[in-house]
Amino acid sequence: MATWFDLEKELRIWHTARITPTFWWRDDDTQSPTPALDRLLSLAERHSVPIHLAVIPKFVDCSLAERLAQSPNTYVLQHGFAHVNNEPNGAPASEVGEHRDIDLQLRDLREGWQRLIRAKIPNLLPGFAAPWNRISDKTVAHFPDLGYRLVSTCHARKSPSPVAGVTQVNIHFDPIRWKQGPKFRGTEATLAGVVEHLVQRREGLVDRDEPTGLSTHHLQTDDIVWDFIDHLLDRLTHNRASEWVRLSSYL
Repeated sequence: MATWFDLEKELRIWHTARITPTFWWRDDDTQSPTPALDRLLSLAERHSVPIHLAVIPKFVDCSLAERLAQSPNTYVLQHGFAHVNNEPNGAPASEVGEHRDIDLQLRDLREGWQRLIRAKIPNLLPGFAAPWNRISDKTVAHFPDLGYRLVSTCHARKSPSPVAGVTQVNIHFDPIRWKQGPKFRGTEATLAGVVEHLVQRREGLVDRDEPTGLSTHHLQTDDIVWDFIDHLLDRLTHNRASEWVRLSSYL
């Protein structure tokens, strides 16, 4: 567990070393414009923080492109094809996991990418955010041929580049806990994830260059979580306490 004081203390340690900690923001499961999406984008704009939407391609259309054109500091990653679980009962959920035939996976990935192109989604990056944050190594091995240059799952990355030409940038903390339905994880538990990754980066226990990733899901976010995110962004952006990364900088 951690408190706001613990976060401020860790930020001061970084600043004493004349290093600004880096963060990035990924929000999952966008398909169409909604009031929740408007609230998300307004929050990001108010704090001048770039945000990356993981968009599910299957039902995407031009209405999303029209909305995102109004938010130029918003970037898009492909989020699977239909966000369906293709793994057998008892296996961890994944759309692009170990058990599904690779040719069927590649077919869906190509079709999903083309749907995002046809919908004219602005600021579309050649990157893939894995549904449920799980993807098999055999799938990632095909990413250079598919044209992807970014991949995102969760937890501290083992390598900056899982395959040649592809950069991995993960998310590390989520204010929502998902077991038994989405609910606020709690301030202290969420801050513990932030502080833990910052400490591990500073001490060289994980990749120091990987920005600490905030994960959100606007469609499942209630007022308590919105208020926490707002407060967190305020703390992390006040007096340039952190730098927020655009994944386009890795291309």
